[in-house]
Amino acid sequence: MRWKSLALLGCAVGIAVVAVSGGAARVTAEQIHVRALMNAAEEAPAPAGSTAAARGTFTATATKTATGASLQWRLTFGNLTGDAVAAHIHTGAPGQPGPVTVSLCGPCTSGATGTAQLDATVLAALQNGGTYVNVHTPTNRGGEIRGQVGSVASVRPVLNARQEIPKPKGAARAKGRFTATAVKTGASAVLSWRLTFSKLTGRAVAAHIHLGRRGVAGPVAVTLCGPCRSGVAGRSTVTGQVLAALEAGRAYVNVHTPRNPAGEIRAQVPAIPLTITP
Repeated sequence: MRWKSLALLGCAVGIAVVAVSGGAARVTAEQIHVRALMNAAEEAPAPAGSTAAARGTFTATATKTATGASLQWRLTFGNLTGDAVAAHIHTGAPGQPGPVTVSLCGPCTSGATGTAQLDATVLAALQNGGTYVNVHTPTNRGGEIRGQVGSVASVRPVLNARQEIPKPKGAARAKGRFTATAVKTGASAVLSWRLTFSKLTGRAVAAHIHLGRRGVAGPVAVTLCGPCRSGVAGRSTVTGQVLAALEAGRAYVNVHTPRNPAGEIRAQVPAIPLTITP
């Protein structure tokens, strides 16, 4: 299976909107992308042997079906204590062992690919942070490396003065780019972001993610930086209403300057596809 860069992960097709608490509407996708980054430190019980360098990555595309989802997956790993005798998806909370839900391969080679079917119960567990992937070896029959499964998507909106409310002064040439990858595990998501901008009317005194639909000013939800330099990057954890707004396309990013303290450039964040509803 061929994999595209994370910059394209936001391009899931066939999205729908469902109501959620807190006033926002969460976008549910026909297709999402998931991943698990595996290491020995996450395995329970703790594995034996020299496992400090053991690593693995599980990536997959989940496509909605009538009974749950179809999973097209790829598994890579290295520096294990021995051969990979099996790999599975298990149900279980972080730090807790759980039963096998899906057998991926056995024995396994790094780069293995395949297809699996998830019923509605397993799909719900996956999207609620309740599944993990692990790889088993002869030394560690219970599992040598493990990673909790989360959904992932990326967006790259362009900021300009035309989108800002109220209309800024003297900022016709100002522009920017906000690049972000969201990894959702359970009820929260980690947003890894980078912000660039140029031709502002002055220094960037602050930048935020706000709640609000296109063309409407809204409250600050996440402070990105202040003061800011072009190329600044960071990580933010979002939950609840903020996460729902990002999934619904009802959040925007803007940059503030002394001349335009309410905002000089702005971009609506496209709906981030992180959830399938059966």
